[in-house]
Amino acid sequence: MKKNIKTILKIFFSLALISYSLYKAGILDAQGREKFILLIQNADIFLLIVSFAVTIILNLSSSLKWKMLLASRGIDVSLIRLYVYYNIGKFFNLILPTSMGGDIVRIFKLGAYIGEKNTAAASVIVERFTGMITLMIFAAIAVVINIKRFNQEWLTLSLAAGILILLVITGMVLSSRIFHYFERIFKKTKISFLSKIFYKIDKIRRPVLEYKSDKKAIVWAVANSIIFQMLAVVNVWISSMVFSSKIDFITCLVAVPVVLFIMNIPFSIGGVGLMEFGYVFTFSLFGIAPSVSLSTALLVRVKGMVDSAVGGIFYLTKVY
Repeated sequence: MKKNIKTILKIFFSLALISYSLYKAGILDAQGREKFILLIQNADIFLLIVSFAVTIILNLSSSLKWKMLLASRGIDVSLIRLYVYYNIGKFFNLILPTSMGGDIVRIFKLGAYIGEKNTAAASVIVERFTGMITLMIFAAIAVVINIKRFNQEWLTLSLAAGILILLVITGMVLSSRIFHYFERIFKKTKISFLSKIFYKIDKIRRPVLEYKSDKKAIVWAVANSIIFQMLAVVNVWISSMVFSSKIDFITCLVAVPVVLFIMNIPFSIGGVGLMEFGYVFTFSLFGIAPSVSLSTALLVRVKGMVDSAVGGIFYLTKVY
């Protein structure tokens, strides 16, 4: 019953956010639709091709970070194999109801190949975890240095809550003292929801501890995550330039981390509606037309679906 209510609420939020984005972009009226269609028709084909190429580089960047984490454990896996597994994970992220589905498939595929399931799990979790920490830092810096522009209570509260939760989880994962402190609290509360969260953190904690003493691997992972965030900014910038040459890189450098943070708020089904809202809302704060923002979001979504389709082909053809 609770799951059904949760799903219904997420569907409601998705529909509400999509409606908001369409309304802001003017697509709900005939004149607005004509302008939007004209915007799409006038897209820069060359930059569109470049935009897809940048997406491939983004995936290679994440695959390289994954490879480096495995290499620190003395495991050599080819970059192309990890790239294939990474795309297969994206395919399952698209078709499974949870965003963690792709990570589970990646762990399964890599674990079967190297014969070490725990190490496979640790590498995937650390790859994800360092990426999330870096995103939070980028988003926080963007909001702080542009506090007047991002003067939105719900955004600052969400970001503060996200950072606090991430700090607590990081502390629980890396410190046995903090872990056992919260373990005692969770046992006293006897709330099933908190117990489930604790159980998941406990499962994450064990494999991640493999990397606790390997500071070099963590530093490289964070450095790669920073590069990935910069590439993500370039990806959105070029995607937006497909529809408008008026958007500068600095604007995207500030706006994109906030957009990516909004996309990770678990309030919709598979991020549907949330991505579109994130682009339309954030870019509008910088004076960018909602129609351009929405077209950029849709292009990024289409590229993600192409990524997933490629991953599906890799999976079905059993390339690796």
